[in-house]
Amino acid sequence: MAQRPDGRNQTGAASATHSTKKIRVVHTVPSWFGQLFSGHTHYVFGLLSGWRDRDVSLDLWGTSVRPLNIGSGNLDYETTAQLWAHENVRHGRFRRWMTYASRLTYLVAHARSLDIVHFHNLGWDALLSPLLLHVYGRKAVFTMSLQGQDNPSAIAKSRGGRWAVKLMRHFDGIIALSPLLADDSLACGLRNVILLPNFMGLPQLERGRDMSAREKLRRELSIPGDATVLLFVGAVIRRKGVDLLAESFARLAPRHRDLWLVVAGPMSRADFPGLDEETVRALKERIDRAGVASRVVWSGMLRDKNAVASHYSAADIFVFPTRAEGMPNVLIEAVTMGLPVVATNLPGITDFVVADGETGFLFPPEDVDALTQTTERLILDPTLRAKMGQAARARSKRFGFEEHCRQLKTFYLGVAGNPRRIESFEEPDGR
Repeated sequence: MAQRPDGRNQTGAASATHSTKKIRVVHTVPSWFGQLFSGHTHYVFGLLSGWRDRDVSLDLWGTSVRPLNIGSGNLDYETTAQLWAHENVRHGRFRRWMTYASRLTYLVAHARSLDIVHFHNLGWDALLSPLLLHVYGRKAVFTMSLQGQDNPSAIAKSRGGRWAVKLMRHFDGIIALSPLLADDSLACGLRNVILLPNFMGLPQLERGRDMSAREKLRRELSIPGDATVLLFVGAVIRRKGVDLLAESFARLAPRHRDLWLVVAGPMSRADFPGLDEETVRALKERIDRAGVASRVVWSGMLRDKNAVASHYSAADIFVFPTRAEGMPNVLIEAVTMGLPVVATNLPGITDFVVADGETGFLFPPEDVDALTQTTERLILDPTLRAKMGQAARARSKRFGFEEHCRQLKTFYLGVAGNPRRIESFEEPDGR
C-alpha cells in the first residue's frame, strides 16, 4: 500500500478503476507562488508532496520555489521546468505579457506529453490556454480559491472581465473550494463545476493537541500556564480582519487579566509581497494605547509545520475575523485541533467549516461588538470551550487528505474521458 511522506497509509487515492494509460496532470503556478504565504500555496505543495497514485501523475511547471510548512522546515520542491527566470517577472506590464507568452509557448511545445493542465491563477495566458490545448486534444482545469478575486461574477466587473468570463467557460473543469464559489460559477454559465474544499494539510494536527508542546511553547513565549490564549493564524493584512481583532482584544484584555493573544503569520513584505507594513505598525500602536501590549505575542512567519502545530496546541480559542476568503485552511486546521472558533460569517464559506453554536460562533462582518461578545462568551465558559472543541474535531474528518485525493482523482479521470459527465461530487461526509 502506498505511503504518505509522514508514514501513514493512503487508501483513498486509488480506485478500482484503472486507466489503460497513466494520466499526466501538470499543475502550473506563477513564479511568485512559492514566496506567497497563503492557504492555496500550502494546498498545492501539500498535494504534490503527498500524492501517490498509479493511474494519475502530478507534476509542477514553474520556477524553483521554497514551499511553506512542508516537511520539517526548509524543504525545496524542485519543479519540472524552469519557466520563469526570477520572481520579479510579475512586475511591469511588459514583463507580465512576456511571462504570458512564455507559458503559452511552453504549453504548445509540450502539449503532446501531457493530458491535463491544472491552473491556479487566472492571467490572460491561463484564460487563453484552454483554446490552445483543445487544438491538441488536451484538457484544462482551474481551481477557484478566493471570493471577490477569481470567481466569475467578480471578474466580470473588472476591465475586460466580460471577455475573461467567456474564456473561463472553455475550461474542461472548475474546482470550487467552497459552496459560494461553486454557486457563483454555475450562475455565470461555467461547466463541470465541482465542490472540493481543501484538505487538512498538516499531519501533526490529526493527532490533536499536544499538552507537552502546549506547555513548552507557553514557557518559550512567557505565557502563564493557566492563561486563556486567543490565537490568530494568517497574514497580518486588512483582508484578514486583524484590525478588528486588535480592537476586540483592546476591549477584552482589561476585563480579563489572564487573557493573551498570539498572532502567527507574516508581518513584513519579505514574507508576504504586497503586505502593508504601516498597517502592522498601526495595529501594534492600538495595542500599546490600550496598555495590553505585554499580553500580545507576535510570532511572525512560521515556516516549520511543527511550530504551527505547537501554536495550535498552546491556544484555547481560535479567532478569525476575516473579510474575504475562498476556503480558509486555518479554519480547517483549528477545528482539526479541537479548538472552538470565533469567525466572520461568510455564507457558503466559513459556515461550511464552522457550525454556528456547535463548533464555535459566527458573527456578522465588520461587527467588533459581536466579535467581542462571542469571544467573551467562550472566555468565561471553559466547559463550553471543551464541548465545542470536541464537536469541531469530529466535524474535521470531512477534510481528510485521502478523501480529497479520491475525489480529485475521480475528477481528473472524468475530465480526461468525457468531461460533460462530471457535473458534481458528493459532498464530504458530515456536512
